Amino acid sequence: MSWLTYAFLAASTFDMADVTAGIEQLLGTITGQFNISNIATIVGLVLGAVVGLFLFWWGARWVVKRISSAFTSGKLKV
Repeated sequence: MSWLTYAFLAASTFDMADVTAGIEQLLGTITGQFNISNIATIVGLVLGAVVGLFLFWWGARWVVKRISSAFTSGKLKV
């Protein structure tokens, strides 16, 4: 048998009630694990990481600009 025949055989045993029960179980698990406190913690961690990366990016640009201007002008400004 080819892979296409197996695909059709798998599709013929497709039962919508099983899919619905699986989706309901998945949604129940997800809503049971996440609450406002968990979501607020995740948002806080992501926001803190974004701010930290932005400050690192800005500081790295500042340092590179100062070093490159020191090499081009021959003077170091702090």
